[in-house]
Amino acid sequence: MNPPNESFYLAVGNLAHEDGFYMNREEALERVQRGVTRIGLQWADIIGPVRHRPFVDARKMVSLFLREQGWTFKQIGKVMNRDHATAMHHTRTLSHLMEYEGKTRLKYQEFCSA
Repeated sequence: MNPPNESFYLAVGNLAHEDGFYMNREEALERVQRGVTRIGLQWADIIGPVRHRPFVDARKMVSLFLREQGWTFKQIGKVMNRDHATAMHHTRTLSHLMEYEGKTRLKYQEFCSA
C-alpha cells in the first residue's frame, strides 16, 4: 500500500492518524516551514529568541502540527531550539487559544493549508 499524498493529509487532517498514517520527518518539516511562510514569518523567526506574540503563536502552531504528526516533545523542542517543556506548553496553550479565539483558529487553519 502506498502512503497517502499531501492532499490526503489536507483533506482528512487528524483522521489520517487513526490508521497510522503520518508524514515522514522531512515532509513534516517542509510543511511547517511553508506554514510559517504562509502566515508571514520566516523560519529564522521560529528558531530565534524573539518572544513577541506573533512569533510565539507561530511556534505554538509548529508545535501542535508536529505533535499531530507523532513527534515527541523533545524532537519538537530541538527543531525550534527550545526544550521539551516549551513544546508541551505551546501545544497545550494553542489548543486552548483556538477554542476561545476565532482569529487564532483561522490562522492555524491557514498555517495547516500550506
